[in-house]
Amino acid sequence: MGLQLILLFSTLLTFQTTARSIAHLGEGTGDSLTLDNYLTSKRIKAERTREGLFFSVHTEGVGKEPQQGDYVKVRYVGKLLSGKIFDESPKSEPFAFQIGKQQVIEGWDIALQKIRVGSKVTLYVPAKFGYGAAGIGDIIAPNTPLVYEIELLDVLTAPQYETHLRSVENTEKRVFMTQIAEQLQVDQRLIADYALMHRLKVKRTANGISYVITKAGKGENAKSGAKITLNYEGMGLNDRIFDTTKDREPFGFTLGEGRTILGLEEGLQQFSEGSEGYLLMPSKFGYGSKPLDDGKIVIGGNSVLVFKIQVLSIK
Repeated sequence: MGLQLILLFSTLLTFQTTARSIAHLGEGTGDSLTLDNYLTSKRIKAERTREGLFFSVHTEGVGKEPQQGDYVKVRYVGKLLSGKIFDESPKSEPFAFQIGKQQVIEGWDIALQKIRVGSKVTLYVPAKFGYGAAGIGDIIAPNTPLVYEIELLDVLTAPQYETHLRSVENTEKRVFMTQIAEQLQVDQRLIADYALMHRLKVKRTANGISYVITKAGKGENAKSGAKITLNYEGMGLNDRIFDTTKDREPFGFTLGEGRTILGLEEGLQQFSEGSEGYLLMPSKFGYGSKPLDDGKIVIGGNSVLVFKIQVLSIK
């Protein structure tokens, strides 16, 4: 989990310069429905720029007009012509970026230099100034015009921009840790119910991994750095096996080298050579919130994992 947190936090600033999808709403409006036709059919009055963008001004700001290289802070909602939302700024923090540095679509870089701070506008973006012929997977189909409702909040200095990014990072950390803590409580209730149903008298490590020793082993428990060999069955709470060493070689690895999930790395330190039992691990010690499907193993997001363990050797 430590490595995952480091990787997550190191990419938070990158998230500020990319569109964050809130729904998979791929919809092919395509070139057949041009913005001219759309605006005419909807009787929308919009100003056309010399580049070919359109925007309607709802509130005229009185602040400065941003220039190339300026840092700006905005709130926005991105929609398809059907009105379906595909993207929006976080509710906790406005979105900030530097104009002209390819941190956003070209239509934004052009349009934001034409409005004043305090303005609220609707921007209509031809596909060539959006995501073009490539689109974005199943989120935005190729050659799709886009509509953005934008409020230009401020033009920032470089230090103000850095302060904003740190604020966003801290907010993301708090949200992430809150989600982890809430999911852990849910998982622990599920584990307790599973243990009761299966009549397992579980103990719990300090970090929250539950375990049962059904057959005592010999010698000391495994420690970090030990080479351990075991047979196992990995199951969900429905007792459906998603992975097993049955009919193949036992699984061997060195504890502490990060070759397996954290739940096994930590949980196996409760086992000695020859011991058997169960590990019941909250999702954060398994595969977390992301579903796993590698073609052989399929595990849903936030899944509690149950491992039936037989330790063959510890060296």
